[in-house]
Amino acid sequence: MSEILAPAGSPEMLFAAVRAGADAVYFGIGEFNARRNAQNFTHDNIKEYAQYCKARNVKMYLTLNTLVSDRELPSVLKTVQTACECGIDAVLLQDLGLVSIIKKCAPDLPIHASTQMAVHNVEALDELKRLGFSRAVLARENSADEIRQICARASELGIEIEVFVHGALCVSYSGQCLMSSMIGGRSGNRGKCAQSCRQNYKLINEKTGEETEGYLLSPKDLAFIENIGEIIESGTASLKIEGRMKRPEYVAGVVSMYRKAIDAYYASEIDKYAIQIALKNHPDIIEI
Repeated sequence: MSEILAPAGSPEMLFAAVRAGADAVYFGIGEFNARRNAQNFTHDNIKEYAQYCKARNVKMYLTLNTLVSDRELPSVLKTVQTACECGIDAVLLQDLGLVSIIKKCAPDLPIHASTQMAVHNVEALDELKRLGFSRAVLARENSADEIRQICARASELGIEIEVFVHGALCVSYSGQCLMSSMIGGRSGNRGKCAQSCRQNYKLINEKTGEETEGYLLSPKDLAFIENIGEIIESGTASLKIEGRMKRPEYVAGVVSMYRKAIDAYYASEIDKYAIQIALKNHPDIIEI
């Protein structure tokens, strides 16, 4: 079954996600994650929450999806050590420089390619396989046809595919936008995106003077709830919900909604299979 992967920007969000039926959660420790302004977790308290999740068969993925400088490597490796000690299931990376380092220091720790890598074609998967990645989070701009093609290649390579199915859509390829750093000195690649594209702007026609005001740069949020069967059938291993900066109530509501939709899809598939078996074993039954 495709897993439901929920955001856990705080302990309260983690509890909300697990209780609503999430199969896995993703979270950050300290400052080396794309949502540094979330509450996040600490080296001291993550073990407690890891035990909570393991007792409920919920996987935990640590986000290390920012660019890292040389002077920060000791701190990053401390975070990796904490992840290993707690039995974290995988780490998400943006910085390719960390791949070889983690492979040497923690060879048994699975690594996932974060959406900040903007993976959007099969050629990228070939390179990720060579580097040792076990999963790729696709760029949010991929179409359904592209997702199917990428999943087909991923199956051949033995790499899992993770797709965002709900939540905010970056105005640029995820993590590649420099608008926040240019306007406010806060880089999304350092976990401090100010979400400049979500602000209210005024567009003025220089020739006519006509003004248009509104959220002119902000794309509509993703919502694949009505296409959940198509996404599952593409071969996607993980259905990811965005929102580590949102409230626990939001996480609980969205996870619950997708839990019901996915369970209904699989129940329907089981019913179809049961009918096929019945018709095969009892050809005298008339299919309605």
